[in-house]
Amino acid sequence: FFDKDAPKYLNYGATNIDSGIGVVIGHEITHGFDDMGRQFDKDGNRIPWWSDATIQNFINRKTCIVEQYSNYTIAQIGMKANGFQTQGEDIADNGGLREAFFAYQKWAKENPNLDKRLPGLQKYTPEQMYFINYAHTWCTKMTNEYALSRLRTDEHSLGQLRVIGPTSNFNEFDRAFGCTPGQGNSRKNKCIVW
Repeated sequence: FFDKDAPKYLNYGATNIDSGIGVVIGHEITHGFDDMGRQFDKDGNRIPWWSDATIQNFINRKTCIVEQYSNYTIAQIGMKANGFQTQGEDIADNGGLREAFFAYQKWAKENPNLDKRLPGLQKYTPEQMYFINYAHTWCTKMTNEYALSRLRTDEHSLGQLRVIGPTSNFNEFDRAFGCTPGQGNSRKNKCIVW
């Protein structure tokens, strides 16, 4: 999950055991503030602690995520994703990417010019490499049958949606790559829960 000698954008921006831990931590923290996590207090007791206004605001924001992901089509099998089924994980993916990125930015500000560039990838900024590495960790190839099975039963979105969903909702992704809202993967109306 972590390599002390790797560039920090790799440790902060990845989601698997080979590449880093930042997004994983952010993802799991975000679960503490989703439909399930919000039902428990700091000691693990099942106690409602959100106000009615907070709950309604959360519902409004998560509806944006549900609608966004439900509008994605998995080209490989020609089927729409089910944003309702995956909403908890989609919210956590969006939160994890954001939280880890801001943690990386804080580290980079406190440690200027310490992050090394990887050979052959020097044209990318460390922030761009954070997002490239994040996307790379979700790169998969699967059979049509497996993709269909995952789409129908998994509470997690398929890898491609775990990239395009969170990055399209994140202004810092747009800034890092010079995108304007509505261009390429950048949404004009971004879904931000946390």
